[in-house]
Amino acid sequence: MTQARLYEGTFEEISAQYGALLAKQRVQVFVVEETANEESVERPFYETATPEEWCKAHREWAESHRRNPYPLSDEAIDRDSIYEGRG
Repeated sequence: MTQARLYEGTFEEISAQYGALLAKQRVQVFVVEETANEESVERPFYETATPEEWCKAHREWAESHRRNPYPLSDEAIDRDSIYEGRG
């Protein structure tokens, strides 16, 4: 009966770690070539960001907005001035 085992890594890593074990065994080698496209694909921020990077990005996002989102002055939206003359 044939038993298959999977050793994953570069040839150098596998031979360094398992060379003595595999030296007298019959082996098949499958070479997986990584293309340049796979290596150059950048993972999105949400997959790779640390908690500190999330905090920094959130602060920067919040600071990019206007401090006073209301087009009216504080006096114009003050409750007393809205109901002035009533009562």
